[in-house]
Amino acid sequence: MIRKTFKSESAPPPAGTYSVAMQAGHLVFLSGQTPRDRYSVRHGDKPFVVQARMALDNLEAAANAAGSSLRDAVKVGVFLKDMANAQAFDEIYANYVGSPSPARTLVQSSFSIFDIEVDAILALDSVR
Repeated sequence: MIRKTFKSESAPPPAGTYSVAMQAGHLVFLSGQTPRDRYSVRHGDKPFVVQARMALDNLEAAANAAGSSLRDAVKVGVFLKDMANAQAFDEIYANYVGSPSPARTLVQSSFSIFDIEVDAILALDSVR
């Protein structure tokens, strides 16, 4: 089985010991992305919709590094500090993943310095 890692100049570098994206066979696993810029500055002080777009933009950049897109997502994990933001997230998220929507898990988290983290699994048509 092919295992290959990817990194992105458009997404923030890993904040720990992990790969931004890891391909295993026909699947690409995207590590969780938060509202952090390319210089590793967290933007937890921004409104939720700005944080959500930043996290999804970072996740899309990770997908792009693997030659893919969030439109190839088959499973997405969403971690929210405040579940009251679920509807606002859903409206933003729909534009990133398209149709049909991937399977998704939505979990409340006890983040202290930001409001959202999103990860995903993508399916590729062929091994790259």
